[in-house]
Amino acid sequence: MTLDELKSIFQSYCCKEAGSPEKKLFGMEYENFVMIPKGHDKEKTFDPLPVEGDSGVFRILENLADLTKESDDPLEKVYEKEMLLALKSPAGTKVTIEPGGQFELSDAPRNSLSESNESLQNYLKLLKNAVAEFEGKLLFQGVQPLHGLEKLPFFKKGRYQIMFPHMLKTGSLGQWMMKASSGVQVSIDYASIEDMQRKFVFLNRLSPFLTALFANSPLVEGEPCGYLSYRSHIWNNTDASRTGLQTAFLSDKFRIEDYINWALEASPYHLMRDGEIVVTTDWNFQQLLNGEHPELTITMEDWEDHLGMLFPDIRIKNILEIRVVDSVSPKYALAVPALIGALLYHENAFSSVQSMLMDLPHEEFSSYKMAVAKDALQADVNRTNFARTGMKLMETALGELGSDEEKWLLPYFDNYTKEGKTPADETLEKFRNCGEDPDKWLDEVLSIPD
Repeated sequence: MTLDELKSIFQSYCCKEAGSPEKKLFGMEYENFVMIPKGHDKEKTFDPLPVEGDSGVFRILENLADLTKESDDPLEKVYEKEMLLALKSPAGTKVTIEPGGQFELSDAPRNSLSESNESLQNYLKLLKNAVAEFEGKLLFQGVQPLHGLEKLPFFKKGRYQIMFPHMLKTGSLGQWMMKASSGVQVSIDYASIEDMQRKFVFLNRLSPFLTALFANSPLVEGEPCGYLSYRSHIWNNTDASRTGLQTAFLSDKFRIEDYINWALEASPYHLMRDGEIVVTTDWNFQQLLNGEHPELTITMEDWEDHLGMLFPDIRIKNILEIRVVDSVSPKYALAVPALIGALLYHENAFSSVQSMLMDLPHEEFSSYKMAVAKDALQADVNRTNFARTGMKLMETALGELGSDEEKWLLPYFDNYTKEGKTPADETLEKFRNCGEDPDKWLDEVLSIPD
C-alpha cells in the first residue's frame, strides 16, 4: 500500500466543492458523568454510575431506547456480540459509553448552532428522564472530581479491554484518561486537501488557547489538584506515540503526508477479522504494512480504523476533530462550537487570528500545553499572555457572529473570559465556600439547574 493510496482516503472525503453549504457543517460530541445517590437526604452522598444493575449503564441505555421508540428518530440498540454497546438513530445521532461509564452524545452534523442546541437539549432531557427512576444526576466536569480509578466502573467493550492494560506501558495517566475524563469535542468540515491542511495548522496552534478558555477540571479525588485543566494534564501523560501536538502540525509547510507518516509510526490497538478482534499493539502500522504480522494482510479498511485510534489534539478523519476542551455545563456548551465556527468559517476572522497564531514560536507550544493545564487563562509563557490572547480570540469571534448567533458565546464571554476566569475558577470558589467538603460541594453542584 503506497503513500498515495493511504492519502486517497482523505481525498475521498473531499466530495463537495469548496465553500458549498454542505462543507460548512459542524458536529458536537458531549460527554458527562452520571452520579447515583447513596444514603439519606441529610447524609446523602453520590457514587459513580455502575455498569450493571437497576441503576447502571445498561439500564439507562434500555431506558433511552424505550423513551424514544415512538419518536421520529428512535435510538436503536447497537451490540458487540451479545453486549449492549451503544444507541444509534436513523438520522445519525449516537449515544456511546466511555470506559468509566461516561455517557457521550455524538450528534449528527448540523447546519446551525440553534439546531445543535435543540438536539443537545433534547438529548439531555431524555438522559435526565432515563436516570430519574433512581434519582441519578448528571455531572459536567472535565475529570471525575471525587472518585479515583478503583471506585470507577469499567465498561468492558472489546477495545477498552485491550487499551486499559496497554495504557500502563505508554504513560502515567492513560487509565485516568479512559475512566475519569470527560470533554466537549467539535468536528469541522473541510472541502479539499488544501482547505484541510490550512485549517489543521490553524487549529493546532489554536488548541492550547481553547484548553485555557474552557478549563473545568480542578478537583481530583475530592481536593484541588493544582491544575485548572487536569484533563489536559492527563492527556499530556497518556501516550506520546498517538496524542499531543506534533511540531510538524504547527508549520505552514504542513502537508497531509506529514500526518500520514506520523500515523504510520503508531500502533493500532486491534484490527478486526471475521468479526473477531486481533490485538496489534506490538506492531506499528508501518510494520503491519510491511507484512511483519504473521497473520494479517492490511486493507484500506484497517487504515481507516487505525485513524480512529489516534488521539492527537486535532484529529483528521472525514472531519477535523478538536479534542482539547473540558466538559462544561450545558448552559455554556454551545460556546465551544460558536467560537470555533466563527474563527474557522469567517475569512476575516480566520486571517486575523491566523496571523497572530503563526507569529508564535513553534518551539514554545509544548510549554503552552503544560502551562494551560496548570493555570488556564492565568498562564503566561514568555511573550504570550493567555488572558489577553483569549480575550482577543473571543472578541474576534463575537465580531463575526450575527445577533442570532452571538447568544451562544456572549454569556460565556461575559461571565468568564472578560473577567480572566474559567469554569475551573468558579468550581474552586464554590468548593471553598462549601468548606472544602467534597460531598457538600457535589450535592450543591448537582442541585443547580443546568
